[in-house]
Amino acid sequence: MPTILIQAQITNHYIFLDMKKLLLLITIVLLGGIYAAQAQPLNRSTPEANLKSAKEAKAAGNLYAALEKYEDVYDDTKEKTVAAEIAMLNYQLRDYERAERGFSRLVLRDRKAEFTELKYWYAMSLKMQGKYPEAIDMYKQYLSDGAVDSLKVISKLEIEGCEVGRKAKQPENLKVDNLGRKVNSPQTESSPVYSAGALYYTSLNAKEVITVDGKEGDWYSKIYTAAPGTEGYGDPTALGTQINREGWHQGNVSISADGTTMFFTRVQLEANVITESKIYFSMKGPDGWGAAAEVVGVNGSYIAKHPCEGELFGEKVLFFVADIPGGKGGYDIYYSPKKKDGVYGIPVNLGDVINTSGEEASPFYDDGNLYFSSNGRPTMGGLDVFQTQWNGSVWSAPVNLGAGINSAQDDQFYTRANDGMSGFLVSNRPGPNNLKSKTCCDDMYGWEIERVKVELLAKTFRLRRKGEKENPPLTGCTVTVLDVTDPNPANVDQKTSQAADFPFTLLPDKSYMVIANNTGYQPDTVTFNTVGVKKSVQIEKRLTLRLERKAPEVRIVKKDEPIRLNSIYYDFNDDKILPDAEKDLQFLVDLMNKYPDMKIELSSHTDSRGIDEYNVKLSQRRANSAKEWLVTHGIAESRIVPVGYGEKQILNRCVNGVECTDDEHRFNRRTEFKILEGPTSITIEYEEEVPKN
Repeated sequence: MPTILIQAQITNHYIFLDMKKLLLLITIVLLGGIYAAQAQPLNRSTPEANLKSAKEAKAAGNLYAALEKYEDVYDDTKEKTVAAEIAMLNYQLRDYERAERGFSRLVLRDRKAEFTELKYWYAMSLKMQGKYPEAIDMYKQYLSDGAVDSLKVISKLEIEGCEVGRKAKQPENLKVDNLGRKVNSPQTESSPVYSAGALYYTSLNAKEVITVDGKEGDWYSKIYTAAPGTEGYGDPTALGTQINREGWHQGNVSISADGTTMFFTRVQLEANVITESKIYFSMKGPDGWGAAAEVVGVNGSYIAKHPCEGELFGEKVLFFVADIPGGKGGYDIYYSPKKKDGVYGIPVNLGDVINTSGEEASPFYDDGNLYFSSNGRPTMGGLDVFQTQWNGSVWSAPVNLGAGINSAQDDQFYTRANDGMSGFLVSNRPGPNNLKSKTCCDDMYGWEIERVKVELLAKTFRLRRKGEKENPPLTGCTVTVLDVTDPNPANVDQKTSQAADFPFTLLPDKSYMVIANNTGYQPDTVTFNTVGVKKSVQIEKRLTLRLERKAPEVRIVKKDEPIRLNSIYYDFNDDKILPDAEKDLQFLVDLMNKYPDMKIELSSHTDSRGIDEYNVKLSQRRANSAKEWLVTHGIAESRIVPVGYGEKQILNRCVNGVECTDDEHRFNRRTEFKILEGPTSITIEYEEEVPKN
């Protein structure tokens, strides 16, 4: 029974120029010899029988079956002409590795110049694997030795394509990923398009080569839909019979930008070759997609496929691919102006700027840009994706989209989202789930241009005090980021947090100012720019805030009124005088020298941590330490009464059982003085620190 691998014939056509005739010519030449009969076991087919079966399978389009039979013939005869046919079949089945091995054995050992014409195909099998230098050398040999002028013309073009591929480098910010095994079956998938939260595409959805023997069941290509999930796309579901007509292959699905119209093709095959392909459309209503109808005006006695809605001359048009007689090559891109839903005008060829003597395929229109695939111009592989722009009257020269979007294989059905940063394509580049060889079948891929992000982490700190080894984190800040690229800075973002880390996402090629504020502290500012950033990066900026000191004010201090000495602090569980304390103690020395009859109480206080009795003793030691400092600086011992209050006079909320920061606790670890004897009031210039509650 015939075995059929449904390749891309439903969705595309790969024969370059008049390749069918060339392949036939080469096959006749190679297989023109007569094979001598050899003795065979009774239960095994003869080489003649296998050869007949191979030719019949090939004529029927059953290339895998033909390959198997030709391999049987070669095992028996070792005929080089059979080896050539095997190599050619492997190439047609897009098994480029095996094709290369087969061609190389024939071409590199061809002392009698019997297989000169295979140099072209050997070069093609090398190119389709990205072996560009070797391919260039073989194309040049064919230009020197080959006999087919049309292949020489193509060889020159292919050399240009190899140079493109050899120099091409995928952009670092371009990611291209296979859409996964749930939607990519071992067979060929085609024409992915995303609309209204779902992926639409066409597929046979088969895991094996399909044998058409009356028992194959429903083996036709259908339009499927799959919803995105947390890990790729979910299981696909075939659309209903209003779209997927029984007994026909459905292909080439596309959906209008407004999501209301679906276009696709219905195809008939004979011997794995398209005999009929017409474009249909369906309108979306409240209950989903309606019954499909044939598009009027674009179909005819030719193959029409790859429909895509676009715009030209201010009106909607339908772009499509067809082999209408009189075109530029095998398949050209045409457009037809829209008259009403489902009805279009006479097809118009897009002309020499876009169409070539090769094959054009899979047009996609987006805001004045037409993206399409072609093998009729220098390409990295077979079909490459190109872009051309409409200026209102003419198309610009097509530009190759480069490595990543294009590969050494066939790349087509390119689409892009509205922002131009992501989309889909179809390629037979080596995939994870192919039917036979790793390049036999087309898979769907998603591409995305990584958005260059500058991830800023602003960290807030308090300036360290004497005895602290580093600036401690400061919580409760407000951090503002300003874009100062323009003369009038714009507020990018502002965050207030009880943490000390502030994440922001910024843009490249900008200048920024970051400002940190906190009550009671002087603000800190840093500036930087992201000019020249080409890929995502993380930046950390540290902002250090100083405690805000108010200008000293004149105060009148009365007898028995406690005055806080701001700088006389102590480390936790310690009574040593810190260097910062000396300025306040010197202030007290100067004050007592100014009022020689003044006697003071010098009191020390702890925070609430620790045992009450222990804190009283600790605070007494601290008061004694402060008194000792004053005495050593000339103040009579009798004028100072040191008192340790422990935790009896907490100034903020940080009493026993309340969780507080070290700054809050530290506020209670203080030294104060008050007048006991002498003047009833004095005038001082001094700033008292305000407690943090």
